[in-house]
Amino acid sequence: MKEKQMDEISESALLLFPLVKRLFNGDARAPALASLRNQTYHILRILERKGPLPVSAIGKQLFIAKQNMTTLVDRLMNDGLVERKSDASDRRIVNIIITKKGGRSLKGRILALKRIVRDNLSKLSDEEIESLHSTFRVIRRIVRKLE
Repeated sequence: MKEKQMDEISESALLLFPLVKRLFNGDARAPALASLRNQTYHILRILERKGPLPVSAIGKQLFIAKQNMTTLVDRLMNDGLVERKSDASDRRIVNIIITKKGGRSLKGRILALKRIVRDNLSKLSDEEIESLHSTFRVIRRIVRKLE
């Protein structure tokens, strides 16, 4: 039985991305939605959640090669959204940190994305919203155990 459940979970996980994408359904030209396709948003989000990290650690989470990450980080630095800072305990390690400007940029993007999701959720009944809320709480709890 467990093998069958694992297969079904795997199938459901593969379907999760297209399902969640529907929550963000909107005008493809909207700047907020462009954020989701832009690696900038994802890098800033990781740094906001996890704090200063080396380029390689960020790239690993996003499945981006180190050489591509270097280009992305350079662009973010030029925009004033991140900084490089030597690690206090090991000067050979250079961490990427989010700047105040980067934090403000991220916050604005998150608010815009939340507005889109709220608009899409308004099509659901109160019962459906509660069910979805409960489901996401369970998913978050379980995913935290996998980190």
